[in-house]
Amino acid sequence: MEMIVPPRPDAGETRDNQTFEALMWAMSRPGKVYEIAEPGLLSVAMTLVDIEMQVYCDDSALAEAISRTGACKAAADEAGYLFVAGDPMPAIRTADPGTALYPDNGATIVIAASISGGPRLQLTGPGIMTTIEASPDLPLAFWVERARRSAYPAGLDLIIVEERRVIALPRSTQVEVL
Repeated sequence: MEMIVPPRPDAGETRDNQTFEALMWAMSRPGKVYEIAEPGLLSVAMTLVDIEMQVYCDDSALAEAISRTGACKAAADEAGYLFVAGDPMPAIRTADPGTALYPDNGATIVIAASISGGPRLQLTGPGIMTTIEASPDLPLAFWVERARRSAYPAGLDLIIVEERRVIALPRSTQVEVL
């Protein structure tokens, strides 16, 4: 009898699986900190992006690495994923929030920023028992613009990455600046 041995995941698959699991939990439990497999936006990009995606990236080295996935480069208003290593304001102002009829067209913005040190936020919504506080280091104007561009079910999903730590704020999360 021949024994069938399942393939073992390589290092890249293991990294992507660990990062995917952390992102899944972060989106399910908004504002809670999770740890991804490797530091930085690249690990998140390699986990989420594939040949079918349109991607905007404001960092040339990261954009080059993402291009190896086969993803198409796109303007910020046409991208499904926006990777932001610099100023997050242009991305939040131009990313597609989708519509009430097609909320799945709403973009996901992945931002390199400290997950503490910014304005105190109170988060409510699905995945949050009562309320939770967070303070990502993003300008107050960012949260004002997010609120202006959010009309659930349309809106923008946010993933904030600081080294290996990550928090997520799905479009369903209500954010109140305290």
